[in-house]
Amino acid sequence: MDDQTRALALRSMQLRASGLLVLAAIVFVVASIYRDFAIWVPYVRAFAEAAMIGGLADWFAVTALFRHPLGLPIPHTAIIPARKDRIAESFGYFVERNFLNPDRIAERIRRQDPAIKLAQWLRQPKRARQVADLIAESLSGILRVANDDDVGQLIARGLNDRLGAIPATPLIGRLLGAVVADQRRQEVLVQIVGALSSWVQSNEDNIRRRIAGELPTWVPRIVDQKIYERLIEGLQRTLNELRENPDHPLYEQFARTLDHWVVNLQFDPEVRERGEAIKADLLAQPMLREVAASVWTDLKAALLTQAAATDSPLRRSIELGMGRMAEVLEHDPEWRVKIDNWAESAARVIINRYGRSAGEFVTQTIRGWDVADTSRRIELQIGRDLQFIRINGTIVGGLAGLVIYSLSQFFGA
Repeated sequence: MDDQTRALALRSMQLRASGLLVLAAIVFVVASIYRDFAIWVPYVRAFAEAAMIGGLADWFAVTALFRHPLGLPIPHTAIIPARKDRIAESFGYFVERNFLNPDRIAERIRRQDPAIKLAQWLRQPKRARQVADLIAESLSGILRVANDDDVGQLIARGLNDRLGAIPATPLIGRLLGAVVADQRRQEVLVQIVGALSSWVQSNEDNIRRRIAGELPTWVPRIVDQKIYERLIEGLQRTLNELRENPDHPLYEQFARTLDHWVVNLQFDPEVRERGEAIKADLLAQPMLREVAASVWTDLKAALLTQAAATDSPLRRSIELGMGRMAEVLEHDPEWRVKIDNWAESAARVIINRYGRSAGEFVTQTIRGWDVADTSRRIELQIGRDLQFIRINGTIVGGLAGLVIYSLSQFFGA
């Protein structure tokens, strides 16, 4: 109900109460004029007289709450305007203690069974789609307002801090030990030799130029070709021997070398110190910031595209996720208990942290109202019901006067 409707209802009830008071006054005047007309007329006059008194008294009491009756500055009238600040403080305290009570709200949450209600709500495809739309639109808004440079720097700083806190050489040692386990060392060595042979073949021109540059000028140019060919032949021969002979001596040498590396990387202080220095140099390179910025740019573009499309995989994934969550909540009592406990705990945290602030907000809001506006707002809320006090006062006062007059007549006779 809006203020205009409340004002009309208040005015209607005021007219009814005032009309009843006027009616009592008219009856009193008529009964006074025709007092000797019949034996019952004095009784009617007594009823009307007491009704006028009761109606006037209650009119005064109701009016005195909001303003001075007839504009006269009578003490203890205009109670609400005179005590607005105290009322504001009391109302804020009342709201805080009675409406924002953590125990009562937690009990209400438990009775509502939020996990089941959430599951039923998410079970509806329309609701799951609304959640997906809300998440996608919120994500899109956040991405659009985010500063790319700041986010890139934040990612780079996070990577730098995270990588800087990880000891480099022990980690490499453990990874190397896991990769080249006993049963895989032969395979690793074959792959290394094969990769080396492929690299030599793909860089023939560079290798031959380097060989030619190291030879004396009087050596024929054909020699660099022969050396290169010998190099290729040696690699290929070694590769074939490794593949054909599982007991090749290189395997044992390679195994000892790897074991030495693994131990040194994990336990040699000098190796660890050199590894940390190399890691620090790498982390100080601008490349890390450039990579972080590039990753963020690509990720942002992909997410914006997914969020903008009404039927994107992102939205479909969220919808499916909501459906799976509903299934879990419906069939898993443990998860239902967790959701209920989370809801209750969240409510308690919010109320304990912000309940006082909410009460103070109510208090400050009422204090900020104009005095006349405060009276008007309160009167619009409860004034209509207060008119029943006037009506009841008129009727009950008249009945009381009738009883008193009747008793006086009975005992006086």
